[in-house]
Amino acid sequence: MMEYKGYVAETEYDDIAKVYCGSVINTAPCPIATFHADHPDDLFSEFQISVDEYLAWCAEDGVVPVKPMSATT
Repeated sequence: MMEYKGYVAETEYDDIAKVYCGSVINTAPCPIATFHADHPDDLFSEFQISVDEYLAWCAEDGVVPVKPMSATT
């Protein structure tokens, strides 16, 4: 698992597509972002890009971003 700006992502390898996939897992009921990379070394930067793009989209459209849930929520 990875953490960035309070958001937590989980990743896995898709053997059919031959790509590493990830999604934010602490924003119920749906993930705010998904991402993929061809190489595992690129997963964290793709995760950061996805979160940053989501937050930028929210700011641009005047939408309140979904806040990450904490372990105590």
